[in-house]
Amino acid sequence: MDELYRVGEKFAQDGAGLSGFDPSMLGAADQAAFAKAMGDDPALAELLGGGGDIEQYLQSYEQMLAQGIQTGPQLNVVDAEGGITVRPEPGFVIKTRDVTSGMKIFINVVSNENIERPHMKSLEELQGEEGCRVPMSVGTPVEDFDKKSEPCVTYDIVANPEIVEESQKQPSFRENLVSLCLAAVSQKYKIELDPRYKLPKMKYKGASVQLQRIRKSRQSDIEEVPSSNTAAPMPGESAARRAQSGTGANGESGDGVEQPEFCIFYSKAGAGSIDGFGQKWPLPLDTPQDAAELDYLSGWDLPCYRVNAFQEKIRGTMMNKSQREQMEAEHQEAGAAPPGVNETREILAGRTCTVQVRMAKFDMQIPSLKQFGVEVSDECLRVSFPLLPRAARPAYAPLTLWWPQQFCSAQATAHWETQTDTLSVCLPTEVPDDEAEFDQGLLNAVF
Repeated sequence: MDELYRVGEKFAQDGAGLSGFDPSMLGAADQAAFAKAMGDDPALAELLGGGGDIEQYLQSYEQMLAQGIQTGPQLNVVDAEGGITVRPEPGFVIKTRDVTSGMKIFINVVSNENIERPHMKSLEELQGEEGCRVPMSVGTPVEDFDKKSEPCVTYDIVANPEIVEESQKQPSFRENLVSLCLAAVSQKYKIELDPRYKLPKMKYKGASVQLQRIRKSRQSDIEEVPSSNTAAPMPGESAARRAQSGTGANGESGDGVEQPEFCIFYSKAGAGSIDGFGQKWPLPLDTPQDAAELDYLSGWDLPCYRVNAFQEKIRGTMMNKSQREQMEAEHQEAGAAPPGVNETREILAGRTCTVQVRMAKFDMQIPSLKQFGVEVSDECLRVSFPLLPRAARPAYAPLTLWWPQQFCSAQATAHWETQTDTLSVCLPTEVPDDEAEFDQGLLNAVF
């Protein structure tokens, strides 16, 4: 019919009628289609018989094609079954493999506003206690090929846009979201996915984002209670505080006092100062060589934090069995450090650790520097808050951050920014050459 359409256009441009049109000028397939069209379309038969308007017929033909294209599901419209078809926005990609078959697996984490935000819900498996529910929609598997032209399978997981946006800002949040995605695909399709994974530098694996039909429901639209004790935490929100001690699930001490907001990052020599709270941190890096290209690294995205202490698996290591056995043998011969330690030491070499603590709840009548204390050692940082006169409790709960390795506290510096009520503590991640000349063990023995 496309060829017939072009022939009709030609005759219209030439100003000639179609009464003398010879169907033999068409191909065999189009001749059969022409014969069928003559019987099914009286307007076409009239046109070819010398009557009718060619321009009017071509317009009706275009309308027919448009109607045929629109016969698919309408986007963003709730159907009679309570479902809605959407085209999600791309987010990021998770790469892992099927443990049983060895097939490469790509999980596209995409977003759409029709997926609910995380919310609190009473869970039967917790005997009626409330837990945080993170709604997700897992799509069907799609066969594809990777950049090496090897077969792979892709899955799309649709989440709320706030979830995907937050994962771009906080590495610890993203790590927990990835774990949820791996578990969701494994549970729905009864496959075992390798917990080790990579995050390729792409937003979507595939030619175009697939349409997804999701169930429209709003279990969270009951009532919002403006209370910090009942608000649903975002996934990974508490994981960002894993270096702290003596706190509850919400970062509170035993008497309900919250800890101050903080961030930690590592900067290269010569890099200027930045506001770590407003920084958009990149996706986790695969190798120390990749990290060497960046001026600033998030303090929550180090190899030593990606290690499963029970199974000794490092996220991002996509080696086969023989390669893993060879690596383990080399580590045993060399008396290697635990997984992730050497990689972390290499990444942090020559960098400066910066911790920024924001404390905006201080008493305005008392100098800020009298309302907290700072202790820095080679192993950790501790920020304490004394009980002020006429105060029922301190402004914040104590904050303790443990370094991933021994730092050089002898060269630590601290700065208080009055405009933002922020404490900044900086110290080298390794002992300088001139400091290393002293034998601390000898000094301890002498004194």
